[in-house]
Amino acid sequence: MSEGVFDWLYGVIVGPSAALRAVAERKPVGWALGVIIGIAALSSTAGLSQASFDALGRVQLEAVLRALLSGGVILSVIGYVIGTGILHLAALVFGGKGTFAGLLSAIGFAQFPMILSFPLMVLGRVGGPAVMGLTIAASVGLALWVVALSVIALREAHAMPTGAAIGTYVAAALVPIALVVGIVVIVALVAVAAGAASGLFF
Repeated sequence: MSEGVFDWLYGVIVGPSAALRAVAERKPVGWALGVIIGIAALSSTAGLSQASFDALGRVQLEAVLRALLSGGVILSVIGYVIGTGILHLAALVFGGKGTFAGLLSAIGFAQFPMILSFPLMVLGRVGGPAVMGLTIAASVGLALWVVALSVIALREAHAMPTGAAIGTYVAAALVPIALVVGIVVIVALVAVAAGAASGLFF
């Protein structure tokens, strides 16, 4: 298939396997980051449009909006890199043969349909309850579509069978949950130990 970035983006929609395989091979990390940044900027803008800043003056409002927008973009990029890193390590454990740059590129392009979340947010805001319900359902479908594309990206980038790619994706998704649970347990144990220790002295 053609090697142009717009061909890849179009291919993600109509022929994701071939498109994401080509992206993983060529490793256009810069373009993948561009997709993530663009989606994050649109999502942050849509979210900010629904917030209320009536108490702020114009100068303060502009500063707050810039800070929130840039913060949303930065957090999205950091989450994208860390999440892909966890997924890459999990893929290597499960026998994957790809590179981090290839997976980073493929996962980035797999997020492209999320650009539709912007018009869905706008429709949900201006429409009535019925429209809101439809946009919520469409958003869930969109999220599931992107998850499926991410699994395909993992499969193509690491030359894995579909079943192994699904298992790897699920395992990688459980890592952050396990970390959060572990932190909560540790904090709880420390709190209990501190309470017991204070009881010995008072």
